[in-house]
Amino acid sequence: MNELNQLKEPLVREDFVIPIIGISFLLLFLLLVFIAYNFRAYTSTILLNNIRVKNSNEKSVLESSRNKKGGMWLTIFFLFTVTILVFNFLPHFLNHLSSFNHFGYLFLILGAVVFLFAFKYMLKKIIGKVFQKERLTEMSVSQLGIKDKGYGLILFPLLILYNFSLPLKEISFIIILCISCVYFLLRWINGFLVGIKHGNIPYFYAFLYICTLEIIPVALAIKVFSKPILSILA
Repeated sequence: MNELNQLKEPLVREDFVIPIIGISFLLLFLLLVFIAYNFRAYTSTILLNNIRVKNSNEKSVLESSRNKKGGMWLTIFFLFTVTILVFNFLPHFLNHLSSFNHFGYLFLILGAVVFLFAFKYMLKKIIGKVFQKERLTEMSVSQLGIKDKGYGLILFPLLILYNFSLPLKEISFIIILCISCVYFLLRWINGFLVGIKHGNIPYFYAFLYICTLEIIPVALAIKVFSKPILSILA
């Protein structure tokens, strides 16, 4: 009798990917093909500026009207990639989300990611306006935007491995974690250096600015998610 009940129960494959994730990756891949085809030089410049130790002077290339459109598309790609990243790992931290509708859950995360991105952007603009540092703010946003776009491009293939390759799932998770740590570290260093080199801002105020907008939110996230991450790696 028990054997009959076991046969009636649906088998769940360990390598099964929910449809919304498969569709999301397909749309992201098509978006990446569109960006690479129409803005190939700009995409290469973004990747090179993330690989090089010192950012080259690509101001004329990055600020052309055509490449501003490319930057907009790469920012959209970055936001959707981060959305999939959160979609993959948040259920490990919040158990009650496992029964949540996948479609609604994905769009809820997308809305939160877009809101936080827009909120930080507007907050930086307001701070620059209040302290009469608009030019410095634009430079900081531009430099950090390069890091964001590069992070999205590097993260995408790793998320594909995490979702579609069961043997490489654990190693891809570790690589994603390491790259994310490097990404945040580079953001902090870049923001700090822009402030003290180009804005003549004292070290203390530059550090306070980075702590408020960058380090404290990440520290809170680490405090919340550190135990679940360690349990996944264990």
